[in-house]
Amino acid sequence: MIQNLLLLTGEDDYRLQERKIFYRHHFRQKYTDGEVEVFDENASFNDLEGAVLTQNLFGGRRLVFTNKFWKAENFEKAEKRNFFEELPQMSESVTLIVLEPKLDKRLKSSKFLIREAKTESFDQLDEMQTIDWVLKFTAAQGGKIQRLQGQELVKRCGINLWNLSQELKKLISADEEGIVTAENIQEMTLPHPQVILWDFLEHVSHRRSAKALRSFHDLLTMGHTVYELLPMIMREVRIHALLRDGLNRGLPAKAMAAEAKLHPFVVQKTLSATQRFSDTDISKFYDQLFNLDFKMKTGGVTVTAGDTSEIELQIEKFIMSA
Repeated sequence: MIQNLLLLTGEDDYRLQERKIFYRHHFRQKYTDGEVEVFDENASFNDLEGAVLTQNLFGGRRLVFTNKFWKAENFEKAEKRNFFEELPQMSESVTLIVLEPKLDKRLKSSKFLIREAKTESFDQLDEMQTIDWVLKFTAAQGGKIQRLQGQELVKRCGINLWNLSQELKKLISADEEGIVTAENIQEMTLPHPQVILWDFLEHVSHRRSAKALRSFHDLLTMGHTVYELLPMIMREVRIHALLRDGLNRGLPAKAMAAEAKLHPFVVQKTLSATQRFSDTDISKFYDQLFNLDFKMKTGGVTVTAGDTSEIELQIEKFIMSA
């Protein structure tokens, strides 16, 4: 393992970037005369090589970040020039931190980094972990939130930490004592479209047509067109089909997520609704949505640039018949 090589990876971009900030901040504190450089995917390997393997004339430390940099071309150049063989010799003067959020483990460069670098992974949090994060973040910001309100916020706004951090800062500043209230969550935050879609499909699964129609109209009011919503609905039905197959085979939720290549949070949010759908229900949904999609693409439904009311009516009929 190369001691001065660190890999930060994982799809939770918020925590990954926070970790980058942490290392930069502590480096600045420890080495006031040190240099920090960043090389992104558009930077040249020659420039990176010069920054890492050239001694600083003044003897100062360097902290070098690469961000989505190690595509095949750059890694091949590094191998030809013995870059990683020489890197350990620079451990007294340079630390290289590699940011690769979506690491393709099939690639030679990825296999090398996983094997040779100290690795910190930042996978997306599940719902319960996200609620815990909300409680800790609120406290760190000087605010106060009960777990029940944390659950409500995550249910309304989703699990994206960037979005939640901004909503929490707004909610904390809205109260003199920094208390995040249920009323402010409802009045001041924007519901995430995917969360509304989950609510919409949950209402459909429970045959709550009125609430399902309200969620559908909320999505339209938020600016989402029927051309966006129909594929989203079709994707959710496909997820239900995958989960129903998993249920029929007696698979646990974790195995379903791995087999279907879905985030565990998606499975967690969807599975309870899937349990209320039979194979026949899902086949019926497929047929109805396929026919509607076919009509849209072949002119079977009248559509103009400013009028999609006929398609909206067809989707409403789907909701009522589900």
